[in-house]
Amino acid sequence: MNPKSDKNTPIPQAPPVSPLPSMGQLIVHVTTARGAIPLEGALVTLSKYAPEFSEGRGDVIFGTVSDRDGNTVPIQLEAPAVAGSLSPGTKQPFALYNLDVQLEGYRGQSYIALPIFEGITSIQPVDMIPLSENGRLDTRLPTEDRFYETEPQNL
Repeated sequence: MNPKSDKNTPIPQAPPVSPLPSMGQLIVHVTTARGAIPLEGALVTLSKYAPEFSEGRGDVIFGTVSDRDGNTVPIQLEAPAVAGSLSPGTKQPFALYNLDVQLEGYRGQSYIALPIFEGITSIQPVDMIPLSENGRLDTRLPTEDRFYETEPQNL
């Protein structure tokens, strides 16, 4: 018998191939003075967003420092394939990560649930706030003698 004519003969199938993870990129741009001055040497750490943990922080998966232009190297991060989100009821088209930035003399910055998309290079600006001379946050409240443009002044 010819196997092509036998309808009961199973056709051999290739074993399922696990797809390579889809990737997105993140560049962190660390500055101060509202983006005017780049900061070199800021410690940048990334962790996978994990809502089941306190503040959504999972294990740290990547760490680097900013260069003299305030930028990190492009960080490769796993993200779901866009094709998997084109039908109703499918999963979200992005992965969520947490970002922490630390630099001596500046207040630390944290970003929770930062989205990363497949095939997209995201740039996250981080504007660091300097600490006061004694290394503590300035907790002073505005005084009553400050004037604002919306308030009439008693001259």
